[in-house]
Amino acid sequence: MKTYVIMLLLLVMGACSAPHLQTICPILVDYSPTDQQALAKELLQLPDHSHIVRWLGDYIGLRDQVKSCQTKS
Repeated sequence: MKTYVIMLLLLVMGACSAPHLQTICPILVDYSPTDQQALAKELLQLPDHSHIVRWLGDYIGLRDQVKSCQTKS
């Protein structure tokens, strides 16, 4: 009977411990300076109010969030 009480206490105590959670951040693609210059040149050729510019802004925001995640991890 004593063994069952000890086992029950161990189960209860183990169930109360907090799980160890680890944040997993996405991996960012690095772009070379040549790629960045080519993109800048193409962006300058886009018409005013292009949707692509707005979408790239969203992408930049997502990259910033990933960088923040990687800094905290």
